[in-house]
Amino acid sequence: MGIVEDKLRKLGLTLPPPPEPAGVYLGAKKAGNLAFSAGQGPFRSTRRGMVGEGHLTIEEGYQAAREACLNCLAQLKKVIGDLDRIKQVVQVIGFINSAEGFYDQPKVLNGFTDLLVELFGPENGKPARAAIPLHHPGWITVEAWMVVELKD
Repeated sequence: MGIVEDKLRKLGLTLPPPPEPAGVYLGAKKAGNLAFSAGQGPFRSTRRGMVGEGHLTIEEGYQAAREACLNCLAQLKKVIGDLDRIKQVVQVIGFINSAEGFYDQPKVLNGFTDLLVELFGPENGKPARAAIPLHHPGWITVEAWMVVELKD
């Protein structure tokens, strides 16, 4: 077990098996010294739906985003072999299923990026990021993907 997975364990988290793609795409792909995860949602056991008044709380959305991060990391590990090969997180794009009038998408996606900072530190774990709202009742709460730079 590498340093990153040891940090996960100390946080009480484990890397799940990488989810199987739901279509014609790869869960992650390496290109040069970059690796890209496909969009990942939270665990199948996580409640689905929108974040906002009368729906899921910011805290529930935050947890869904954290789980999406674990799924992205699992996909990357499958392709690169060891999460310790990650030099830095370059970018995270997240779509937040939002109730009408909900404007705290960045607070939800912090569940994803806070975990990256815990694992890779503030310098290498903090990405460029976008937290984009969408409105799709009954769909997963968060879908996000990430791009990482690999060590030589």
